[in-house]
Amino acid sequence: MVRSKREPARGRPKKDVKSETPITKYLVTLASPGAASEVERSASPEQTSPPHKITLLDNRPTEQVVLKDCSQRSITDFFPVRRSSRRPKKTIELERQQSLEESVLSLTEDHLTVCNFEGKGRGVVSTRPLDKGELVVEYAGDLIDMKEAKRRELVYAADQNTGCYMYYFCHGATQYCVDATAESGRMGRLVNHSRQGNLLTRTVSVKRRPRLLLVAKQRIEPGEELLYDYGDRSRESLKNHPWLAS
Repeated sequence: MVRSKREPARGRPKKDVKSETPITKYLVTLASPGAASEVERSASPEQTSPPHKITLLDNRPTEQVVLKDCSQRSITDFFPVRRSSRRPKKTIELERQQSLEESVLSLTEDHLTVCNFEGKGRGVVSTRPLDKGELVVEYAGDLIDMKEAKRRELVYAADQNTGCYMYYFCHGATQYCVDATAESGRMGRLVNHSRQGNLLTRTVSVKRRPRLLLVAKQRIEPGEELLYDYGDRSRESLKNHPWLAS
């Protein structure tokens, strides 16, 4: 016999979805465990607005609990929100720059002293141990552009008693000069030259202006002279100042 298309298939009866009442909320009255109870259920197919009601009756004091439909709740109701401890790269760089600026502005020269060295004249030594990478002293002077630097060089060259304390460097795409010729009491201008020096030069932007700093290349012990490479390799400079070759 051929099964009619209207005849339901044998086995599990098909569920009538339309006859069910959607469950949106429960009102539960809980009694003490183990007590006798009577259950009333109102589940009329026509009653779609009021929720199912389950009432447990007992002579003892009861407690009411309202359970919301899970479809009305968000994932954060079940799992706590995890806050990431990672910081953006831009924030880290900003904090690093702020820390560096504070170090430069608070840098003192209390750990340095001036000594006289045979054949070189004045020099600077440290009175305490200095760690590798530590800010030691600033090469402080007048920050000028190249045009002004050339003008001053001509003035200083006319006086043989005037030493050369002009340091040229590049910061970003601009070339600058720090002129420390004038006696100022700052010790950075008195640090002597050596190609195997224990200091390195670093430029740091502080309040959008470049600053020239001398940083420890290695650990420096107390009483050790501070030295760095002036970097001048021109023939004229080597002819007039042979000590630049050492």
